[in-house]
Amino acid sequence: MTDFDAERPLYVGLDLGTTNSAAAVFDGENVHSVRAAQGGFLTPSVVRLSKKGTVSVGAKARRFLEFDPENTRAEFKRLMGTPARLSFASAGVERSPVELSAEVLKTLCADVETQFGRAPTRAVITVPALFELPQSADTTRAAELAGLTQVELLQEPVASALAAGWSAEIPGSWLVYDLGGGTFDVSLLETRDGMLRVVGHDGDNFLGGRDFDRAVNKWAAQQLEQTQGLSLRADNPEHVPWLRRLSAAAEEARSELSRSQLAALALAEPIELEDDEFEVELELNRSTLERLIEPLIDRTIRVCHRLLEEHGLEIDDIARVVLVGGPTATPSLVTRCEEALAPIARGDLDPMPLVSRGAALY
Repeated sequence: MTDFDAERPLYVGLDLGTTNSAAAVFDGENVHSVRAAQGGFLTPSVVRLSKKGTVSVGAKARRFLEFDPENTRAEFKRLMGTPARLSFASAGVERSPVELSAEVLKTLCADVETQFGRAPTRAVITVPALFELPQSADTTRAAELAGLTQVELLQEPVASALAAGWSAEIPGSWLVYDLGGGTFDVSLLETRDGMLRVVGHDGDNFLGGRDFDRAVNKWAAQQLEQTQGLSLRADNPEHVPWLRRLSAAAEEARSELSRSQLAALALAEPIELEDDEFEVELELNRSTLERLIEPLIDRTIRVCHRLLEEHGLEIDDIARVVLVGGPTATPSLVTRCEEALAPIARGDLDPMPLVSRGAALY
């Protein structure tokens, strides 16, 4: 437990994300990211129900996505505001996106209590800029089910800008560049009457960090075919499990290259197919990664320019760019954004828990 003064206020910010969620606390002086029970500062937005009805949330649940998909659910945030029901076959029950979101919020609140010794009853919860009344109402309902008695909703781009050092005294508009696992969103923010407002939004629902991983995965498959004659095909059921492992290794290698110039893309055990074994131990360098993902980064830049044109703005009108999402830690992406858009706001900030930290500040 953190050594925390019980007399201090506890301002809690919760980022209920599609892929990952996070919590942060502002104590009146400093913002603290909340560590998840299973390590790190992110909680995968994944829920599993066992045959006995036991609920698992986060990293523990995510491990079952591949092996027990009928009883493990993810990305239910996309269904908020709809009457959808998600089944859990072994337990023979259905749960709504609201109920599953409540389980994630409960976990975040439990992590806050573990670290700070107090269970939160009030919180600011972030929502996408495009959320309308039905989705926002469902988010509030999920918070109530999680035991929160007072909740305020805050748009994610506003929270990101606050955490990145927005000030009403800095002239010009801000862009929040949010690259998640499966989608890209960019928001245009302006200061009006001393308040930060979202005045425009654009994006690509079919472009995200997983596309970076697919590019690396495709490169790895080509290397294996050229060097060992191994041709892995997605339409071959025997190949699918190995392609999944290769994809996971590609993601790890891409992430490692955010910090180093060279990464190993390897599998712990050889691929076994038709009495043959194929060792997977490839070297991927940063320059190769940059070449592979450059077209994808350029797509995001075009979306940003489109948003500016729609609002009659030039690049010089943008004061700062705020980077949000794990893939934005890629050095070539940071460089490209600075060259094509504007200076990065507080580029030393971790882009993953940024939204929850901004919510706590708010």
